[in-house]
Amino acid sequence: MKVNNRKKIFGDAVDLLMGDMEELKVPRGVEMLNISEIQPFHDHPFHLYEGERLDDMVSSVKTHGILNPVIVLKITEGYEMLSGHNRMQAAQLAGLKQIPAIVKKDLSEEEAYVYVIETNLMQRSFSDLAISEKAAVLKARYEKGSCQGKRNDILNEISKLEGKSVKVTSGQADQKLTTRDIIGKEYELSGSSVGRLLKYNDLIKPFKDMLDASVL
Repeated sequence: MKVNNRKKIFGDAVDLLMGDMEELKVPRGVEMLNISEIQPFHDHPFHLYEGERLDDMVSSVKTHGILNPVIVLKITEGYEMLSGHNRMQAAQLAGLKQIPAIVKKDLSEEEAYVYVIETNLMQRSFSDLAISEKAAVLKARYEKGSCQGKRNDILNEISKLEGKSVKVTSGQADQKLTTRDIIGKEYELSGSSVGRLLKYNDLIKPFKDMLDASVL
């Protein structure tokens, strides 16, 4: 009986996310959006999944649908992806036309970057990122980081959405530390390492690709 119940719940979830809306309703705060209306974040710094990892995700989407909604920003024409680039790519390859999404409005550039950066860091640790990705994360934190209080609010929100714990900071830093030292402390790097990665971020893409491939 329990197995049958699980199968029914599973089937209901798939029907919902695949667009069967006759009997089921989209969870509150979630909208079904046409994938064609969503564009990638304008300065997305992370590599999309490839190979076996992408194939596994596509297979999962075909079987279960998209179980966690993406997060998008409403723009003048359509939407811009904040969190869920890989899910959207897998959904497209799986043949889905719509995807469940949480829509954000009127975010500042800094707030949008918090969603982009921190949701990716919830999926992978900073140490697992490619060099160019680490450089982009630090650049965003160095130049585009919103006030700490607002950042912590966003971190708490996305941690609940992802079902994961997140470390928030007080925003009170040692006045003797430079901005690079403060950011480095957050990611367990020295100030000089942060400075070096910030310079890497200014390289043109072919050189960044070479760094990621450990050619340089």
